[in-house]
Amino acid sequence: MYFRLTLKLIASSAANVTQGLATANVIAEGTREFTTRDTLLRGRVVVYQPTRGYRFSIDPVLLSGFVTKPYGRFVDLGAGCGVLSFLMLARDDRSVATAVEIQLRLAELAAEGAKENDVAGRFTLVPSDFLAWAEAQDAASFDLVATNPPFYQVDGGHLSPIPERALAHHEIALSLLEWTSASARLVREGGRLAVVFPAERRDALLEALAKQGFGNVRLRLVRPTAQRTVHRVLVEARRGKSSLQIEPDLIVHEGTEFSAEVKGYLGEGAS
Repeated sequence: MYFRLTLKLIASSAANVTQGLATANVIAEGTREFTTRDTLLRGRVVVYQPTRGYRFSIDPVLLSGFVTKPYGRFVDLGAGCGVLSFLMLARDDRSVATAVEIQLRLAELAAEGAKENDVAGRFTLVPSDFLAWAEAQDAASFDLVATNPPFYQVDGGHLSPIPERALAHHEIALSLLEWTSASARLVREGGRLAVVFPAERRDALLEALAKQGFGNVRLRLVRPTAQRTVHRVLVEARRGKSSLQIEPDLIVHEGTEFSAEVKGYLGEGAS
């Protein structure tokens, strides 16, 4: 296992999360009371998400604006409520998404969102463990794997007491080495893997990608403001000869507003 905790502690954490998820799914069943309906790209994208639990951040928005079009046939690993898939499908109307999400409540919300987005015939939702699903797929059958994965190590930071958030944010069910290996099997020759990840784990991410042959890397660092330190890294990697292209830093906020570039990603300007 990638975690440095003991197997006993990992099993205990996972059991607690699973038990909590069962409760959360029962609460959500048959009601909209505990969800919000949010829009992006000036209403072109609709997303349902829990009022309490896992709610998407700016990360998938930044990743969707960073990945080079066309996307082709892509996998959204750890899709949550579907926000990354819906944004990418809106940006490239010829792309086709397979969204894989282990948490049933979030998968149900992604299905609800799909009904309101213009994705008929282009969006497949898989409520499943990613590793089990990936193992059953034909090798080299996708053009791209895009992901805003669970990226905190279990022993590396505060583990949320809300099970849905804990499983979405921490490597409880899926480690870096596991998802990069499974993704490498799915991607065709010349295909890509795109990810948003904590800046402090950049070296670990690049090392894991290199082990799978993804040596051709385009990278962009993300800062909350021009004055603050880097907190995220955006990476698009291809198999091939080792090469690193570093683009200018992406600044999220200018003053009290999003930067002009991020406004573009949100559909409030040129994207």
